[in-house]
Amino acid sequence: MLHSSQRYLWVLLLLLLSLPAWAQSLDQAKSQGLVGEQLNGYVGIVTRSPSNELRALVTDVNQKRRALYQRSAQDASVALDVFEARAGQRLQERARPGEYIQDANGQWRRK
Repeated sequence: MLHSSQRYLWVLLLLLLSLPAWAQSLDQAKSQGLVGEQLNGYVGIVTRSPSNELRALVTDVNQKRRALYQRSAQDASVALDVFEARAGQRLQERARPGEYIQDANGQWRRK
């Protein structure tokens, strides 16, 4: 039987390795500097004048992430906000050079 922390890490690893259908568009938006990874595990809009399509992409990605985080947090027996923060940290670590990430002050910076 897996310990709680091992189970959490396993679930997080599966989350990070999964490649949802919207990854291509999300990767493009990231590489163009339109969106970035927030501290809370969700995608945020960086550009000052986002298109409706970009807003829809971010909403879709974040809804899917939230559903996955809720299931994963429950499976790992951790609070949702703890899971979101840990996922945010991992997603920021995995961000490519030149992509935007949110710093502790809520400001966007390129990695």
